[in-house]
Amino acid sequence: MTLVSTFAAARLGAYRYSTALAVSMIATIAAVAPAAAQQSEPGPYAVARAGVQVDSDVKTNRVLAKGQTVSKTAPTLPKNIDNNSGFTGELGLGYDFGGFRLEGTAGYDTASVNPKALGDKNYVAGGRAKSFDLGVSAYVDLIQDGPLKPFVGGGIGASRVKYSAYREARSANPGTLKPSADIVGTDWGFRWHLDAGVSYDVAPMTSIEVLGRYAKTSGLRMKGVTLDQDLSRSTTDYKLKSSSTSLMIGLRQKF
Repeated sequence: MTLVSTFAAARLGAYRYSTALAVSMIATIAAVAPAAAQQSEPGPYAVARAGVQVDSDVKTNRVLAKGQTVSKTAPTLPKNIDNNSGFTGELGLGYDFGGFRLEGTAGYDTASVNPKALGDKNYVAGGRAKSFDLGVSAYVDLIQDGPLKPFVGGGIGASRVKYSAYREARSANPGTLKPSADIVGTDWGFRWHLDAGVSYDVAPMTSIEVLGRYAKTSGLRMKGVTLDQDLSRSTTDYKLKSSSTSLMIGLRQKF
């Protein structure tokens, strides 16, 4: 079994474990929750969600100025940089109109670059992606009667992404300059996401939920720096797009 297939199997196992855990939690609560909460009443609410980015990556597109060239001896970064599983969470306020909900949220995501996928026997690698997200979302409850309510929805907004990724030649002399390629920067981008999940009314004013999300952020631009075999330095711009698939558990409280 190759390193890539081993990593893929481990990630799939983590995803299945997270999904099974979330379903088990909501099933347990549903079994012991009172049956009084059958149909949610319209009104404002606060929401908190937290979970794991099961899969995330960043797509890179190097932009060269007119007449600019890159040394053939300089390390390069791939067009798709994979991240490890990471944290995702958000807080928000919303209004339930009775089967249709609107929310405004602020969120935070973070994940480290997968060093095994980006590096190899000749290069060490690393980095991290962090983002602060602001957005508005809309959701439709597919079933309104009863405590268990599947829903779908999505949202748009802006994301302030701080990103770093590097590949550096392995060397027996630590602390010295080595051929390398990296991207470092912070920028705002346009973010959208699609969601699907299920909620359960544990009380007339309180609901828990399990939610799956696919999110994408585009319009990011950051600087890249390379050192070739002669340690000559050059800079280029990169256009970036990030995407993630997440699983979250949330709590909605009306007031």
